[in-house]
Amino acid sequence: MFKQTKPVISIIIPVYNTSIYLEKCLNSIHNQSFKDYEVICIDDGSSDNSLDILKKYEKILKNCKVISGQNKGVASVRNKGLEHACGEYIVFIDSDDFIEKDYLEKLYNESCKTNADVVICNFYRYYENLNLSIPVLLKKSKGLYSNHSILKSLIPDILIHSYLWNKLWKKELFNNLKFPNIKYEDISVMCDLFYKTKKVAIINDTLYYYRIRKTSIVRNYSISTQNDYFKSYGFIRLFLENNKLYNKYKLSFTLLSIKVFFVMFFINIFLINEYKDFKITLENFKSFYKFICHANSSKYDYSMEDLLDLNVLQKCTNTLINEKSTE
Repeated sequence: MFKQTKPVISIIIPVYNTSIYLEKCLNSIHNQSFKDYEVICIDDGSSDNSLDILKKYEKILKNCKVISGQNKGVASVRNKGLEHACGEYIVFIDSDDFIEKDYLEKLYNESCKTNADVVICNFYRYYENLNLSIPVLLKKSKGLYSNHSILKSLIPDILIHSYLWNKLWKKELFNNLKFPNIKYEDISVMCDLFYKTKKVAIINDTLYYYRIRKTSIVRNYSISTQNDYFKSYGFIRLFLENNKLYNKYKLSFTLLSIKVFFVMFFINIFLINEYKDFKITLENFKSFYKFICHANSSKYDYSMEDLLDLNVLQKCTNTLINEKSTE
Protein backbone atom coordinates (compact mmCIF):
# COMPACT_ATOMS: atom_id res chain seq x y z
CA MET A 1 0.00 0.00 0.00
CA PHE A 2 1.32 3.49 -0.94
CA LYS A 3 2.30 5.54 2.09
CA GLN A 4 2.24 9.30 1.63
CA THR A 5 5.36 10.99 2.94
CA LYS A 6 5.12 14.05 5.14
CA PRO A 7 6.01 17.41 3.60
CA VAL A 8 9.28 19.03 4.66
CA ILE A 9 7.76 22.49 5.18
CA SER A 10 4.30 23.50 6.39
CA ILE A 11 3.24 26.97 5.27
CA ILE A 12 0.61 28.55 7.53
CA ILE A 13 -1.43 31.44 6.10
CA PRO A 14 -4.03 33.24 8.23
CA VAL A 15 -6.63 34.91 6.00
CA TYR A 16 -9.11 37.63 6.88
CA ASN A 17 -10.66 39.92 4.24
CA THR A 18 -7.56 40.12 2.06
CA SER A 19 -9.11 39.04 -1.25
CA ILE A 20 -7.50 41.87 -3.24
CA TYR A 21 -4.01 40.67 -2.19
CA LEU A 22 -4.56 36.95 -1.76
CA GLU A 23 -3.92 35.72 -5.29
CA LYS A 24 -0.52 37.45 -5.43
CA CYS A 25 0.41 35.77 -2.17
CA LEU A 26 -0.72 32.31 -3.30
CA ASN A 27 0.87 32.66 -6.75
CA SER A 28 4.21 33.45 -5.11
CA ILE A 29 3.91 30.14 -3.23
CA HIS A 30 2.83 28.23 -6.31
CA ASN A 31 5.95 29.48 -8.13
CA GLN A 32 8.41 28.31 -5.48
CA SER A 33 11.50 26.46 -6.69
CA PHE A 34 11.26 24.23 -3.60
CA LYS A 35 8.22 21.97 -3.96
CA ASP A 36 8.15 19.71 -0.88
CA TYR A 37 5.65 21.72 1.12
CA GLU A 38 2.05 21.83 2.29
CA VAL A 39 -0.07 24.96 2.51
CA ILE A 40 -2.52 25.44 5.37
CA CYS A 41 -4.85 28.34 4.62
CA ILE A 42 -7.19 29.31 7.45
CA ASP A 43 -10.00 31.72 6.69
CA ASP A 44 -10.97 33.55 9.87
CA GLY A 45 -14.58 34.32 8.96
CA SER A 46 -13.88 36.67 6.05
CA SER A 47 -16.82 38.72 4.77
CA ASP A 48 -15.30 39.27 1.31
CA ASN A 49 -14.58 36.56 -1.28
CA SER A 50 -11.33 35.37 0.33
CA LEU A 51 -12.74 31.90 0.98
CA ASP A 52 -13.77 31.51 -2.68
CA ILE A 53 -10.22 32.35 -3.75
CA LEU A 54 -8.81 29.84 -1.27
CA LYS A 55 -11.07 27.09 -2.59
CA LYS A 56 -9.93 27.88 -6.11
CA TYR A 57 -6.26 27.60 -5.11
CA GLU A 58 -6.91 24.44 -3.12
CA LYS A 59 -7.07 22.78 -6.55
CA ILE A 60 -4.05 24.64 -7.93
CA LEU A 61 -1.53 24.46 -5.11
CA LYS A 62 0.19 21.21 -4.26
CA ASN A 63 -0.98 19.70 -0.98
CA CYS A 64 -3.20 22.60 0.08
CA LYS A 65 -5.66 22.50 2.99
CA VAL A 66 -8.34 25.16 3.41
CA ILE A 67 -9.94 25.55 6.81
CA SER A 68 -12.72 28.03 7.52
CA GLY A 69 -14.46 29.13 10.67
CA GLN A 70 -15.86 32.04 12.62
CA ASN A 71 -13.76 35.11 13.28
CA LYS A 72 -11.61 34.42 16.34
CA GLY A 73 -8.49 36.46 15.64
CA VAL A 74 -5.08 35.73 14.17
CA ALA A 75 -3.69 34.08 17.32
CA SER A 76 -6.41 31.42 17.26
CA VAL A 77 -5.81 30.91 13.54
CA ARG A 78 -2.08 30.40 14.02
CA ASN A 79 -2.74 27.87 16.79
CA LYS A 80 -5.11 25.96 14.52
CA GLY A 81 -2.54 26.01 11.73
CA LEU A 82 0.08 24.49 14.03
CA GLU A 83 -2.37 21.74 15.01
CA HIS A 84 -2.74 20.73 11.35
CA ALA A 85 0.92 21.15 10.32
CA CYS A 86 2.73 17.95 9.37
CA GLY A 87 6.06 19.33 8.19
CA GLU A 88 9.44 19.24 9.88
CA TYR A 89 9.62 23.01 9.45
CA ILE A 90 7.08 25.83 9.78
CA VAL A 91 6.81 28.98 7.69
CA PHE A 92 4.29 31.74 8.36
CA ILE A 93 3.18 34.01 5.52
CA ASP A 94 0.66 36.83 5.92
CA SER A 95 -2.02 36.72 3.25
CA ASP A 96 -1.38 40.27 2.01
CA ASP A 97 2.37 39.66 1.62
CA PHE A 98 4.35 37.69 -0.97
CA ILE A 99 7.72 35.97 -1.37
CA GLU A 100 10.55 35.51 -3.86
CA LYS A 101 10.48 32.27 -5.87
CA ASP A 102 13.53 30.85 -4.01
CA TYR A 103 12.34 31.85 -0.53
CA LEU A 104 11.73 28.30 0.73
CA GLU A 105 14.73 26.84 -1.05
CA LYS A 106 17.27 29.28 0.40
CA LEU A 107 15.91 29.11 3.93
CA TYR A 108 15.75 25.30 3.90
CA ASN A 109 19.22 24.85 2.37
CA GLU A 110 20.73 27.09 5.02
CA SER A 111 19.11 25.07 7.80
CA CYS A 112 20.43 21.83 6.28
CA LYS A 113 23.92 23.29 5.89
CA THR A 114 24.18 24.73 9.42
CA ASN A 115 21.66 22.60 11.35
CA ALA A 116 20.06 25.86 12.49
CA ASP A 117 16.76 25.72 14.37
CA VAL A 118 15.69 29.03 12.81
CA VAL A 119 16.80 30.69 9.58
CA ILE A 120 16.13 34.40 9.09
CA CYS A 121 16.24 36.31 5.82
CA ASN A 122 15.98 40.02 5.12
CA PHE A 123 12.71 41.52 3.89
CA TYR A 124 11.35 44.40 1.85
CA ARG A 125 8.87 46.94 3.07
CA TYR A 126 6.53 47.10 0.11
CA TYR A 127 4.60 50.38 -0.14
CA GLU A 128 1.62 49.48 -2.27
CA ASN A 129 0.57 53.06 -3.04
CA LEU A 130 3.98 53.77 -4.56
CA ASN A 131 4.68 50.23 -5.81
CA LEU A 132 8.00 50.64 -4.04
CA SER A 133 10.05 47.93 -2.28
CA ILE A 134 12.69 49.06 0.21
CA PRO A 135 14.93 46.46 1.88
CA VAL A 136 15.63 46.76 5.60
CA LEU A 137 19.14 48.14 6.04
CA LEU A 138 19.49 48.07 9.82
CA LYS A 139 19.77 44.35 10.52
CA LYS A 140 21.98 41.74 12.15
CA SER A 141 24.85 40.52 9.97
CA LYS A 142 24.92 37.20 8.16
CA GLY A 143 26.14 34.33 10.32
CA LEU A 144 25.40 31.71 12.95
CA TYR A 145 24.28 32.87 16.40
CA SER A 146 23.49 31.43 19.80
CA ASN A 147 20.14 32.03 21.46
CA HIS A 148 21.85 34.44 23.88
CA SER A 149 23.16 36.64 21.08
CA ILE A 150 19.78 36.67 19.34
CA LEU A 151 17.86 37.53 22.52
CA LYS A 152 20.12 40.52 23.19
CA SER A 153 19.00 41.99 19.86
CA LEU A 154 15.44 40.63 19.87
CA ILE A 155 14.26 41.91 23.25
CA PRO A 156 14.89 45.61 22.50
CA ASP A 157 13.70 45.10 18.92
CA ILE A 158 17.09 46.10 17.54
CA LEU A 159 18.45 44.31 14.44
CA ILE A 160 16.15 41.31 15.04
CA HIS A 161 12.39 41.89 14.81
CA SER A 162 9.54 39.92 16.39
CA TYR A 163 7.93 38.83 13.13
CA LEU A 164 6.93 35.22 12.57
CA TRP A 165 7.35 35.65 8.82
CA ASN A 166 10.77 36.02 7.12
CA LYS A 167 11.84 32.99 9.18
CA LEU A 168 11.97 29.21 8.77
CA TRP A 169 11.28 27.46 12.08
CA LYS A 170 11.83 23.87 13.16
CA LYS A 171 8.39 22.70 14.16
CA GLU A 172 9.60 21.22 17.46
CA LEU A 173 10.11 24.76 18.78
CA PHE A 174 6.32 25.14 18.91
CA ASN A 175 5.79 22.08 21.11
CA ASN A 176 3.68 23.04 24.13
CA LEU A 177 3.39 26.62 22.88
CA LYS A 178 0.15 28.52 22.27
CA PHE A 179 -0.22 32.02 20.95
CA PRO A 180 -2.14 34.17 23.47
CA ASN A 181 -5.40 35.53 22.11
CA ILE A 182 -4.25 39.12 21.65
CA LYS A 183 -2.87 41.32 18.91
CA TYR A 184 0.94 41.29 18.87
CA GLU A 185 0.73 37.59 19.63
CA ASP A 186 4.04 37.13 17.82
CA ILE A 187 5.89 39.51 20.17
CA SER A 188 4.40 37.63 23.14
CA VAL A 189 6.01 34.27 22.25
CA MET A 190 9.13 35.23 20.32
CA CYS A 191 11.53 35.14 23.27
CA ASP A 192 10.25 31.69 24.28
CA LEU A 193 10.83 30.40 20.74
CA PHE A 194 14.38 31.71 20.41
CA TYR A 195 15.29 30.64 23.94
CA LYS A 196 14.71 27.02 22.85
CA THR A 197 17.15 27.29 19.94
CA LYS A 198 20.74 26.11 19.82
CA LYS A 199 21.65 27.76 16.52
CA VAL A 200 20.09 30.60 14.56
CA ALA A 201 21.26 31.34 11.02
CA ILE A 202 20.89 34.71 9.31
CA ILE A 203 21.29 35.06 5.56
CA ASN A 204 21.71 38.27 3.56
CA ASP A 205 19.12 37.45 0.91
CA THR A 206 16.05 39.72 0.82
CA LEU A 207 13.23 37.28 0.09
CA TYR A 208 10.02 38.45 1.78
CA TYR A 209 7.76 41.39 0.85
CA TYR A 210 5.95 42.95 3.80
CA ARG A 211 3.08 45.01 2.41
CA ILE A 212 2.49 48.44 3.96
CA ARG A 213 -1.20 49.09 3.53
CA LYS A 214 -2.99 52.42 3.71
CA THR A 215 -5.18 52.16 6.82
CA SER A 216 -6.73 54.44 9.37
CA ILE A 217 -4.19 55.57 11.97
CA VAL A 218 -6.90 56.12 14.57
CA ARG A 219 -8.21 52.58 14.06
CA ASN A 220 -4.71 51.09 14.30
CA TYR A 221 -4.02 52.99 17.51
CA SER A 222 -7.25 52.13 19.29
CA ILE A 223 -7.23 51.64 23.05
CA SER A 224 -7.71 47.90 22.53
CA THR A 225 -4.64 47.74 20.27
CA GLN A 226 -2.57 49.77 22.73
CA ASN A 227 -3.59 47.52 25.62
CA ASP A 228 -2.57 44.44 23.63
CA TYR A 229 0.78 46.09 22.91
CA PHE A 230 1.32 46.41 26.67
CA LYS A 231 0.26 42.82 27.17
CA SER A 232 2.91 41.63 24.72
CA TYR A 233 5.49 43.83 26.50
CA GLY A 234 4.37 42.27 29.79
CA PHE A 235 4.77 38.77 28.32
CA ILE A 236 8.43 39.52 27.53
CA ARG A 237 9.00 40.55 31.15
CA LEU A 238 7.14 37.42 32.31
CA PHE A 239 9.43 35.27 30.15
CA LEU A 240 12.49 36.86 31.79
CA GLU A 241 10.99 36.37 35.24
CA ASN A 242 9.97 32.73 34.72
CA ASN A 243 13.39 31.79 33.34
CA LYS A 244 15.36 33.86 35.90
CA LEU A 245 16.91 35.89 33.07
CA TYR A 246 15.93 39.41 34.03
CA ASN A 247 19.34 40.42 35.40
CA LYS A 248 21.10 38.88 32.40
CA TYR A 249 18.99 40.85 29.90
CA LYS A 250 18.23 43.88 32.05
CA LEU A 251 19.92 46.32 29.64
CA SER A 252 18.05 44.87 26.65
CA PHE A 253 14.74 45.11 28.48
CA THR A 254 15.49 48.67 29.58
CA LEU A 255 16.08 49.63 25.95
CA LEU A 256 12.75 48.03 25.03
CA SER A 257 11.03 49.92 27.86
CA ILE A 258 12.38 53.23 26.57
CA LYS A 259 11.06 52.40 23.12
CA VAL A 260 7.65 51.39 24.50
CA PHE A 261 7.42 54.61 26.51
CA PHE A 262 8.14 56.87 23.54
CA VAL A 263 5.87 54.90 21.19
CA MET A 264 2.99 55.22 23.63
CA PHE A 265 3.79 58.84 24.41
CA PHE A 266 3.58 59.93 20.79
CA ILE A 267 0.54 57.77 20.01
CA ASN A 268 -1.39 59.33 22.87
CA ILE A 269 -0.26 62.82 21.89
CA PHE A 270 -1.60 62.09 18.43
CA LEU A 271 -4.90 60.90 19.87
CA ILE A 272 -5.53 64.01 21.98
CA ASN A 273 -7.70 65.33 19.18
CA GLU A 274 -9.61 62.04 19.16
CA TYR A 275 -10.25 62.07 22.93
CA LYS A 276 -11.02 65.82 22.91
CA ASP A 277 -10.18 65.87 26.61
CA PHE A 278 -6.63 66.38 27.87
CA LYS A 279 -7.58 64.79 31.20
CA ILE A 280 -7.98 61.39 29.51
CA THR A 281 -4.58 61.72 27.85
CA LEU A 282 -2.98 62.60 31.18
CA GLU A 283 -4.61 59.61 32.88
CA ASN A 284 -3.29 57.33 30.14
CA PHE A 285 0.22 58.79 30.49
CA LYS A 286 0.21 58.10 34.23
CA SER A 287 -1.17 54.60 33.73
CA PHE A 288 1.34 53.37 31.16
CA TYR A 289 4.25 55.05 32.96
CA LYS A 290 3.29 53.22 36.15
CA PHE A 291 3.13 49.88 34.32
CA ILE A 292 6.52 50.40 32.65
CA CYS A 293 8.06 51.25 36.04
CA HIS A 294 6.63 48.07 37.55
CA ALA A 295 7.89 45.98 34.62
CA ASN A 296 11.41 47.31 35.26
CA SER A 297 11.35 46.51 38.97
CA SER A 298 12.74 43.34 40.51
CA LYS A 299 9.31 42.63 42.04
CA TYR A 300 7.39 41.98 38.83
CA ASP A 301 4.44 39.82 39.86
CA TYR A 302 2.07 39.58 36.87
CA SER A 303 1.02 36.08 35.83
CA MET A 304 -0.14 35.05 32.36
CA GLU A 305 -3.75 35.30 33.55
CA ASP A 306 -3.10 38.80 34.93
CA LEU A 307 -1.66 39.94 31.60
CA LEU A 308 -4.54 38.55 29.56
CA ASP A 309 -6.97 40.53 31.74
CA LEU A 310 -4.74 43.60 31.79
CA ASN A 311 -6.00 47.02 30.73
CA VAL A 312 -3.21 49.54 31.18
CA LEU A 313 -5.25 52.21 29.40
CA GLN A 314 -8.79 52.52 30.69
CA LYS A 315 -10.30 55.35 28.72
CA CYS A 316 -11.41 55.19 25.11
CA THR A 317 -13.26 57.48 22.74
CA ASN A 318 -16.52 55.53 22.90
CA THR A 319 -16.50 55.67 26.69
CA LEU A 320 -15.91 59.41 26.55
CA ILE A 321 -18.76 59.91 24.11
CA ASN A 322 -21.11 57.88 26.32
CA GLU A 323 -20.09 59.85 29.39
CA LYS A 324 -20.69 63.17 27.69
CA SER A 325 -24.08 62.04 26.35
CA THR A 326 -25.29 61.34 29.91
CA GLU A 327 -24.14 64.66 31.35
